[in-house]
Amino acid sequence: MLLDGGRLTEGAYNQGHFVSPFVYVMEHRSDSRVLRDEVFGPHVALIPFHTIDDAVRIYNDTEYGFSLAVHTRDYRKVRYLREECDFGVGYVNSPTIGAEVHLPFGGMKGNGSGIPSATGLLTAVTDQVAWTVNHGTEIRLAQGLSGKTG
Repeated sequence: MLLDGGRLTEGAYNQGHFVSPFVYVMEHRSDSRVLRDEVFGPHVALIPFHTIDDAVRIYNDTEYGFSLAVHTRDYRKVRYLREECDFGVGYVNSPTIGAEVHLPFGGMKGNGSGIPSATGLLTAVTDQVAWTVNHGTEIRLAQGLSGKTG
């Protein structure tokens, strides 16, 4: 265990259920509950691996695939991970900034909505209509065409 998360009760934290981060190192086990269940809390399991293929196998061994963050100077590895890992949004040498609503963010596998971004949600819950109004007295078309006959 690198950082033992515990309940925070001092000051402003005494009015709720807050916990500090819990960080630990563990060997990969496919049946480990902390790796199988989606956790909405400040915890992270650091899992050592030997090869990039091990990293891909470990990463993909879950029902989820929302995001992937890679820290490396080797862009060949970045490309390999991009092609081999199942994720909805990826980051290279940076964490999520929390403002990616305009990016494809549908997630993969057991999480995510399948909708490619928050902006895509509009088309899923509304009917789009195109409406044009000509306030002029003549019809002008694109590419120099006209609405005159004859």
